[in-house]
Amino acid sequence: MRRLALILCTAIAISAFAADTAVKGYLVDISCALEEGQRPGFGIKHSKACLQMEDCEKSGYGVLTDDKKVIHFDKAGNEQAKKFIAGLTKSTDIRVTVTGTLNGDEMTVSKIELQ
Repeated sequence: MRRLALILCTAIAISAFAADTAVKGYLVDISCALEEGQRPGFGIKHSKACLQMEDCEKSGYGVLTDDKKVIHFDKAGNEQAKKFIAGLTKSTDIRVTVTGTLNGDEMTVSKIELQ
């Protein structure tokens, strides 16, 4: 019984640490990031107008990191991103810090902030 309690406490502690991941980079749609994300200057030039295009919106959102890795948002994160994008006052250079739980290259988003 003690062993089960210890395993349970360890699992809870590990999941608490996982929720505190912050990823910095450019807010991108997955479609454009897969096609052009490796090109120099893509992140800084990617625009709010593109993020709001129907096909781009349907592809989902994510963060393009400085090392050109694309972290995809989960379904709820995509909804948060849509609201975030709608409220943006800048049209390009959309650098963000996204906080949430990272699982491989997918993130369960809890917060998106402009840098």
